Amino acid sequence: MGYGDYLNFGLSHEFYELILARVVFLVFSAIILIVLKHVRTVKQFDYLVFLWSTIYILLSIYINTSRSLTNINFTYIDTLIVLALFLVFPNNLSIKGILASILTIGDLVVILFFKNPISDLSFKTIALSYIVANVLGLFIANRLQQFRQKQYHAFFQKQNLCEDLEKIAFVDYLTGALNRRKFFQLGSLEFDKFIRYKTSFSAIILDLDLFKHLNDEFGHDAGDHYLKTFTNIIIENKRNNDVLGRLGGEEFALILPETNLNSALEMAERLRRLCDERKVYFNNQLLHTTVSIGITKVWEKDRTFQDVLKRADEALYQAKGNGRNQVQFKLKDL
Repeated sequence: MGYGDYLNFGLSHEFYELILARVVFLVFSAIILIVLKHVRTVKQFDYLVFLWSTIYILLSIYINTSRSLTNINFTYIDTLIVLALFLVFPNNLSIKGILASILTIGDLVVILFFKNPISDLSFKTIALSYIVANVLGLFIANRLQQFRQKQYHAFFQKQNLCEDLEKIAFVDYLTGALNRRKFFQLGSLEFDKFIRYKTSFSAIILDLDLFKHLNDEFGHDAGDHYLKTFTNIIIENKRNNDVLGRLGGEEFALILPETNLNSALEMAERLRRLCDERKVYFNNQLLHTTVSIGITKVWEKDRTFQDVLKRADEALYQAKGNGRNQVQFKLKDL
């Protein structure tokens, strides 16, 4: 472009003005490019691209004004730029239309007021080429936008479907807790962290006392209602990174990452007390039962996550054998 300016103006005052304008724009473009790498929102991105595009169009109009009075060759390239504004630039459709309109109107004003008069036919032909470029660009950009929206919608439909399938595969349909398979999978990952990074964790097993009698007396619907309520008690009191799973029937388990035995005991006792105190009604009938809880923590001689859970299960059976509605713990195998 600088060489073209030299051919048009030689080493004149206009030549140096145009070179300075191009250098300033080049620096401005580099700054915009650097800033774009650090933006965090689509709105900020669109604003910066719109700003750059506006400056570029104003620079083009200024250069077109500075060319010789007979030079209107810029109309050939600028009609392509109008198309590019619609097809290449990432802004929304209305912003693209504004940018294309600025360039179109600016060029036509330059031809009318800053160039030697041309025939009506030539001006109408040039104006028509700009109009065609705008209409064609608007049409294609709109179709592309519709196509992208369909792709975007299809992508999220697929993502939601995958999430639904994952939920079906790994979440207990009744309580919303993880099912046995997913719970053991995450437990094995937590155990791997312990082996690699020595990050301790505790495990809790909870089993509702005499739950079969509740089912027999009030029916399975009442039992399901109580299971949901009990699960909510746990969810309301666990941390976000604690892992809750339903091992089967009325038996649940918790993994407490980076938690010592004392903290696990405090949580288990709180869950036991809440279960004992909670009044649960189903069809105006009071449902009540208690929970027995076994606790342990991982230690260096464990070989798998199953070893940890087995020890917690042994503590649970000790709680059952000692009269139920209590918390027992087992530190390690003898």
